[in-house]
Amino acid sequence: MAQDITFSVTIPAYKDKYLKETIDSVLAQTYTHFEVVIVNDASPYDLDSIVSQYTDPRIRYFKNEKNCGARNVVDNWNICLSHATGDYLICMGDDDNLTPRCLQDFADLIAKYPELDLFHARSEIIDDDSRLVCVLEERPEWESVYSLIYNPRNTHLGDWLFKTETLRANGGFYKLPFGWQSDDISAFIAAASHGVANTKEVGFQYRGNGLSISHDMNSIEEKIEAVRHAIKWQLKFVGDHHPDNADDQRLASLILRDAEKKGHQDIDDMVEFDIRKNFWSRSWFWFCNRGKHGISFSRYMRCLLKTIKYLTVSK
Repeated sequence: MAQDITFSVTIPAYKDKYLKETIDSVLAQTYTHFEVVIVNDASPYDLDSIVSQYTDPRIRYFKNEKNCGARNVVDNWNICLSHATGDYLICMGDDDNLTPRCLQDFADLIAKYPELDLFHARSEIIDDDSRLVCVLEERPEWESVYSLIYNPRNTHLGDWLFKTETLRANGGFYKLPFGWQSDDISAFIAAASHGVANTKEVGFQYRGNGLSISHDMNSIEEKIEAVRHAIKWQLKFVGDHHPDNADDQRLASLILRDAEKKGHQDIDDMVEFDIRKNFWSRSWFWFCNRGKHGISFSRYMRCLLKTIKYLTVSK
């Protein structure tokens, strides 16, 4: 029965600015069979005073003795997983929110697709003041892992729901520096056998603010290497698996054909964005270091010319 399902909503916490809003959004769920697992990553901020405001017994609070840090943020995701007792698990940012029916919509999907190990909530982007920026596109109610890989959408860690025992059996969240590509690959692994089901209603709110790891470009070189790793992972995954229907066979062949091109575009977009910040120093940096990251001279020149066009138009 759907009402017998228990959820673990885990929050690897470091920042304090939005943590109360995040916790409140979980406690406001219309579906009540859940726990909130908060793991304080040895934060310098006073997270204790925020969590201590709550008396709800569903909140379970833990503190790391040593800070995992941004580079090893996936370690804290997996520490959250180690404390989880629910049948299904969400791992969300300490500044993101769930909408009130998120868990109920997931429970309804699980009742319809009980064999699946992965589910996904439709998402929207909010700003620093929690105002709506945009609603992300609706996905098919069900899709295979090949569709998930070949037709990437704008997804975030917190809009995935994993079957807890399967995530553990898979070794936890796939670790890459700064969690870059880690959530995607973790989702692909979970969807390998049975695919993924997606909610039609918005269940997750991602906060697009400059404080998140996603917006920190100081680690751009390691993030680029994570993208290159993800390309190799996709090619190996598809090469090692053999779809049993014509649609997935077609998608598998397209992944093998296009994965490298799509990955290169992601990398080039990052490089272009980086050059915009300081044209002279960063354009010279990437000219000198393009070979190290597998960026051809022609790709470098396209990034440079696109940046010049952007800077010229924006003046």
